Amino acid sequence: MLNELSELSRIAYKFRVAKCPQLRKHSYTEYYYNLLKDKRQTIKKVLEMSVNTGASLRMWREFFPNAQIYGADISPQWMFKGKRIKTFLCDQSKKEDLVKLISHIGHDIDLVIDDGSHIPQNQVFTCLTLMSLLKKDAIYIIEDVADQSITRELESYDYEIPKLMKIRRYDNRLIVVRHKKGNKTSIIIPSRNESLEVAPGVTVLQRTVRDIYDKATGNFEVIVGFDGPPYQDFPDYPNLKVVKFPSVVGIKTMINALAAMSQGKYIYKTDAHCSFGKGFDEILQSDMEEDWIVTPRFYILNPATWEWQDKRFYDYFYLCCPFTDPRGFRFKAGGHWPQRTAEKLDVLIDETPQIHGSGWFMAKDYYFNFLGGFPNIDPYGHAQEPIWLALKNWLGGGKVMVNKKTWYAHMHQQGNKRGYSMSKHQTSLSYKLAVDYWLGDKWHERKHNFDWFVEKFMPMPTWPENWKELLASWKET
Repeated sequence: MLNELSELSRIAYKFRVAKCPQLRKHSYTEYYYNLLKDKRQTIKKVLEMSVNTGASLRMWREFFPNAQIYGADISPQWMFKGKRIKTFLCDQSKKEDLVKLISHIGHDIDLVIDDGSHIPQNQVFTCLTLMSLLKKDAIYIIEDVADQSITRELESYDYEIPKLMKIRRYDNRLIVVRHKKGNKTSIIIPSRNESLEVAPGVTVLQRTVRDIYDKATGNFEVIVGFDGPPYQDFPDYPNLKVVKFPSVVGIKTMINALAAMSQGKYIYKTDAHCSFGKGFDEILQSDMEEDWIVTPRFYILNPATWEWQDKRFYDYFYLCCPFTDPRGFRFKAGGHWPQRTAEKLDVLIDETPQIHGSGWFMAKDYYFNFLGGFPNIDPYGHAQEPIWLALKNWLGGGKVMVNKKTWYAHMHQQGNKRGYSMSKHQTSLSYKLAVDYWLGDKWHERKHNFDWFVEKFMPMPTWPENWKELLASWKET
């Protein structure tokens, strides 16, 4: 029988740990082996609630060669310290003990096993207390579950009661608990000529991708698109796709292509030179409506330090008035609105007339089936990206929102050093196409005319009191 069982069951039997089927008490180790065998090298911290003789802790130490093993027990007599093993006194029925325990070990525990008191109320209390303190991908296992109805109190998490090798014992039962995973977010990065190095051998694009993997906490994938050569390489990140277009197709076409390839319910488009707030993907998803376009709080990124340039931030962006722009008839890029930002600090999720364009979040289905993606009338122009999304969504009956619960920081580029550089002719063409289309109410599926949008957000910087007369006069000509 021993030769037919997993390595973990054999290790458990060697230490006489009652989790293995050979001892005919519980049959957990066969399930554990299949659950954890691919994580043996990467699991760094294991916590077991219960120490007793320390046999189980020694089993985990042998099975996980790179892990520190922690044990917690209410009895002082079981405390000991060994190679890669450390134990703590802890009463699992007391919140202050559990919080103190995590403060000692850290929140980055990979695996928790509750083999403690086995009292149902303690099992629930310990699980709910510790799960709120653990990282998003932690695995939490409750052993010896005599009353499986305790799952009713665990519904704020994903859980399962796995099928085990049969042992005739009433409490041969596990509950495996995990943080709920939201819908997948596809983070798409259109890029061209992002060659600036922020560290020796590290480009700003490579640093942006690394920051996503450092900060995103939910279910996500990353898709980097190269709009023609030169191309760049990346570490072997999970769920990373790299698309190398042989020649330039333009940023709007690129965004459409990357969004079409994505597998997430949501897409987050970011420029190739940004940093992010921790958990930005889950925070945006948790406060989301299907007809919204959402942008996080906006900071300016210092690429040399990879930190905010300063503490200034912008929550709101306005649409610049084409009638008052001294440099031409256009929707000028930018529109940072510090006054409105300062006035509405206490509103965490709010309507904004426009977005910056360097970071936005929406449902993939909505992007294609309502907004229709970016149109082909200006495929090569990178300008006016916010106009074709945010203004269109307002006029189509949706909303554009800022979520101040999270943030991103964008590196401003000089005009002559832009990855997506454009000639003056192309820039003028992009501006003219956008202003003629939207001021002229040429979108036939709109629910509102352009003047409705301006009235909604007035008073708005750069818009004079006589804007209606100016608009009417422009339409006549």
